[in-house]
Amino acid sequence: MPFKRILCGVDFSKESIRAFHTAVELARTGKAALHVLHVLEAQPVIPGWLPPSGLSEVTLLLEEKATASMEKLIKPAARELKGLKITSEVNDGRAFVEILNRARDWKADLIVIGAKGAASVEEIVAGSTAENVARRASCSVLIVR
Repeated sequence: MPFKRILCGVDFSKESIRAFHTAVELARTGKAALHVLHVLEAQPVIPGWLPPSGLSEVTLLLEEKATASMEKLIKPAARELKGLKITSEVNDGRAFVEILNRARDWKADLIVIGAKGAASVEEIVAGSTAENVARRASCSVLIVR
């Protein structure tokens, strides 16, 4: 069964860039639509560390950097992407939750995501994004090493 709607979650790590290229290859092979998603995970705010306007400035800066990184990822792949229907977005929230929500809303039949070792104590306790997506997704999931 060829996949027709592939969602690729990226965090711009080496693993997720490999996942992106794998998703592109699968989309080309199956003539599938490809949606590339980056999620800015919100960090807890400690009152008094930033002025009220500072948080929105930091958030805007992070969104701008993420959007620029998305362009840097997609632009060099233009040749590979020729003829494909591709969309991309930068969103915020908890990465695995947003990936699952977007996959459900977009009716993806495959999620492609990079494997990555635990980078924080929270990931050791709660599990990685890839692990949480694989465990909870209602569609197929490909974890690229």
